[in-house]
Amino acid sequence: MAGLAEIKQQEREARRGLILVAAQKLFAEKDFKSVTVREIARTAGVSIGTIYNYYENLDELFVDVFIRGAREIVELLDAETQGDRPCSLARLCEVYIAYLNENMTFYQMMSHFMLGGRLSEEATQRLNRVTRELLDRVVSTIEAAGIRSETRLTAQALFSALNGIMISYATYPGRSLEEIQRHTARLARLVANLFLQQAKSQ
Repeated sequence: MAGLAEIKQQEREARRGLILVAAQKLFAEKDFKSVTVREIARTAGVSIGTIYNYYENLDELFVDVFIRGAREIVELLDAETQGDRPCSLARLCEVYIAYLNENMTFYQMMSHFMLGGRLSEEATQRLNRVTRELLDRVVSTIEAAGIRSETRLTAQALFSALNGIMISYATYPGRSLEEIQRHTARLARLVANLFLQQAKSQ
C-alpha cells in the first residue's frame, strides 16, 4: 500500500502533467512569449501559484514541455534498436514523422519556436542538451547506414528535411488527416532513400 509521501508525490506529478499538457496546447497556438502563466493555469485547472511551485518562469516550462516530447522520440527510436544496431534510416524517418503527426501540438509548438523563439541562456543550454541527445540517435543511424563523412552535418540536414516535410504538408488544404499521414510517411521514406543514395556514392 502506498505511503502518504508516495501519494503526495504521485499527486504532485499528476499536477505537473496537467501543467505540461496545458502549456503545450497554448505554446502550439502562439509564440511561447505571448503565452501567460494565467492562461496556462486556467487551461490546466490549477492556480497561478501552483505553476510557480514547479517553475520559476515560462522559459523553464517551455523547455520541460520540449524535453518531454524529445525524450519520447528518443525512446521510440531506442525501441527500434536491434541488438547494438540502431533502426534503419527509413524507419527512423517514419518514426519521427509519425510522432509529429500524432502529437501535432508538439510539432506546432516546435514550429513556433523555430520561427523566432528566444530563451534564457540556461534554458537554451538545457534545450541544446536534449536536442544533441536526439541528434546522437540520428548520427548513429546514419553511420550504421554506411554514411561516413560529415555525419553530424548530415544528421542536421536529415532533421531539417523531415521538419520541412511537416511544415509543407502537415496542414495541407483539402486533405484528411489520414491522407496527410500517408503522404508525409511516403515523403519520409523518399528522404531516407535519398540519403542512402549518398552513402552508396561515397
